[in-house]
Amino acid sequence: MSTFSSNAALVDQLKAGNRAVIKELYRIAYPECASFIKNNNGTASDTEDFFQEALVVLYRKIQQPTFELTSNIKTFLYSINRNLWLNELRKRSKSGLKLVMDEQDDKEFVLTSEDEVAEKEETEKQYNLIAEMLQAVEGNCKEVLINFYHKKMSLKEIAAVMGFSEQYAKKRRYKCMQAFKKQVRERYETMRV
Repeated sequence: MSTFSSNAALVDQLKAGNRAVIKELYRIAYPECASFIKNNNGTASDTEDFFQEALVVLYRKIQQPTFELTSNIKTFLYSINRNLWLNELRKRSKSGLKLVMDEQDDKEFVLTSEDEVAEKEETEKQYNLIAEMLQAVEGNCKEVLINFYHKKMSLKEIAAVMGFSEQYAKKRRYKCMQAFKKQVRERYETMRV
């Protein structure tokens, strides 16, 4: 049973340097924090180290004059511990590592390395740039290019949908692609300058 009547009492006593608060925080929060780390490739040593680090973060936060605890202290400490561990996992860059939120939750997330995230962001930037440039394509070229390259429609299907002959659809796709490539080259040259 807790000797502290509320979260506010815990915070006040922690500010005052009461060592009994640390034991109480271990009692109420450590098991869940340790479980999270163990479920996500942590060792017993990791659970101790990261919980102690979370306590230091909590102590520093409560020393700030503007600090206001808006949740249960156990939840707050768990969140700090979880964030510290997730940062550690990112540093270790173990690609394809499964992240289990807690024992009751069967949802799993896959952590990716920082390199993979950067690569995905770069690819997304390129797609966004291409999409932006595609919006500027004039006439029916945008529809032809989207149908052929994005929707993977055959020239025969494009011809039927757009009311062209198959031969004209082929010529139109070629001319539209040449115009688009020219636009990309021009845009690239202005970006390099």
